[in-house]
Amino acid sequence: MEILDQALEYLDRGWGVLPISPTEKTPLPKWGHYVDTLTLPTEQEVIKWWTEWPDAQLAIITGPLSGLVVVDCDNEEARQSAEKLGLTSTPVVVKTRKGWHYYFQYPRNEGWVKNRVGRADGDGAEWPAVGGLDLRGSKGYVLAPPSKNYSWQIMQGADWDDLPVYSAPKTLVRPQESNVVDFNEFKFEGMSLEHVSIHQSIWKSTADLVSKHGRLAEGGGNARDDRLWKCISEAAAQGLRGSELVSNATDFMDQFYSTPISIKKVEQMCQRVEGMEAKNHPDRLEPEKEEEEQKKLRGITTRDIQRLEDEAGEVRYFVEPFIPTSGTICQVHGYSGHGKSMFTRHLLYSAAAGNDRFGPFELHDVPRVLYCDYENSRTNVTKFLKRCMSSFGDAGDRFTIFAPFDEEDEMNLRTQEGRALLQRWIAYTRPDIIVIDTIRSAFPGLEENSSEEWSGINQLCLKLRNVGITVILVHHSNKPSESTGSSGREAGSSNQLTVLETQIKITQVFADKATAQAKAGLYDGDLFDIPMSALSSPPIITNDERIEVCTELRYGKVREYTDMHEPVMYLGFSGHKETEDLRIVSKQTPKQLACTLAREWVDADGVTRAALSDMEICTSSKVNKPLSVVKEWTAPIRAMDHGARIAAMK
Repeated sequence: MEILDQALEYLDRGWGVLPISPTEKTPLPKWGHYVDTLTLPTEQEVIKWWTEWPDAQLAIITGPLSGLVVVDCDNEEARQSAEKLGLTSTPVVVKTRKGWHYYFQYPRNEGWVKNRVGRADGDGAEWPAVGGLDLRGSKGYVLAPPSKNYSWQIMQGADWDDLPVYSAPKTLVRPQESNVVDFNEFKFEGMSLEHVSIHQSIWKSTADLVSKHGRLAEGGGNARDDRLWKCISEAAAQGLRGSELVSNATDFMDQFYSTPISIKKVEQMCQRVEGMEAKNHPDRLEPEKEEEEQKKLRGITTRDIQRLEDEAGEVRYFVEPFIPTSGTICQVHGYSGHGKSMFTRHLLYSAAAGNDRFGPFELHDVPRVLYCDYENSRTNVTKFLKRCMSSFGDAGDRFTIFAPFDEEDEMNLRTQEGRALLQRWIAYTRPDIIVIDTIRSAFPGLEENSSEEWSGINQLCLKLRNVGITVILVHHSNKPSESTGSSGREAGSSNQLTVLETQIKITQVFADKATAQAKAGLYDGDLFDIPMSALSSPPIITNDERIEVCTELRYGKVREYTDMHEPVMYLGFSGHKETEDLRIVSKQTPKQLACTLAREWVDADGVTRAALSDMEICTSSKVNKPLSVVKEWTAPIRAMDHGARIAAMK
């Protein structure tokens, strides 16, 4: 769920979040105590909220809790007035349905910043008398992306740490009022400092708490997980990484808490903080420091079976089965003109637009994509974007293209300047996936047979993968005549395969044998499934469509092979004859077929058939997978009630 994931990311950033009713724009849970106690909601509370209210929009609590002040301009007049008063001077802006939100740091040393509502009939003494110009400070909240009609507009190169501190417009300060205190007349008797808090490190504040009350247990208002999270975040900001970060966190728990926490959970929290630190501060991307102390060794034994199964069960995908959300390195290669770029571009655009399927691939979490397109022209890119938006929906800024024809600076990744430019683009787009299309163009002059040069590319890919960014490399294949093998392999040294986790070869299928031979492609009639003929026939396509391109997808190297990795798949790009809208067609994969057969289904004659049992499905010649695999695939279908299964069938 995109909104839940974003809410958790905001929470990780230290912002209070709330689920908002999609109809009334009011908070769904009670939330005053978070503001009063300056306590953030827990991760468990946030997950519970969006589980209970999956359609809820997302709001950020403003004021001291999140350290934010937001200037809300609901119309152009309000925006112009705010600009004159210096209330728009921030690099972080949200485009709203009616106007703009301007984000500032909360001025923690200047007392309370009150919420203000702009009224044209106001006196202008404490807030401008402008309708639609509002202020959200203490005990306020604002809707935030990805709520409907809300999107970030962040200045290129800006960071969250760059937020300016909010200051009230000077023109509104009453001249007769003064904030100067005469200490000769000030009476200190009876003054209480009970509620004054001074920023301390989480180690110091927890140590003070333990000195008064003894070692802490889980629960009882002690916020064990929240304190541990702050401990890890502070240590990461100071440069601790890897085992040092884990060791610091476990020392914190051992020193202050009586209730142990599993090392697995500590490691997961550390990994998540490291990933956020690297993603939010890409300028800090540096090679891992050499550990001075001997590393703690922890081998894998039979005692780890449950842990390993739990971790494997948590895998999530942008594109199942080869692009997980945790980051990977993939290569798509093929002969020139066979559709490797076509496949990669359309797949990732469709995923970024929020579709749920791309031929044989299931699309789950919605990624942000930075596509470095070094080879296509302005005309080609324009045609691609227009057709994709019409065919798959508007991906907005979740799919961003870097193209040399539209940029002043060159992104030559063989140079330090080029890599620095890539880093700026990462800071600007915050991608989950980066595509380099192609390797030859991104690394001009690359000596492809040099293992040393490929080592540099591998290091770049690993650095990005290790901070959670997937890297997809689009590469050329040698023609069969240029290769020693029976079929063309990827060009270059075998060292290029060192860091790859998945490799996919794209080969075009042709209806004409002579054309197939001339272009080193595959002839439809020579293939067992005659894929182009099969995909060109109803019910896969209609009479209003035609197959423009048919490609064979063949996995090469797959480090994490599963039953979802079909060795050979065929995918067709079907264009509508009148509208030219594009549709991706393919035969059902074994999983897709198993899920279809697990529901009531309609045959070619329009007759509704009963769902098959898992045993009947697994013995089907078209599925042919072990019973345990089929049961795993169909379990969510079996769990649906009858009405839900019928709805899914439709």
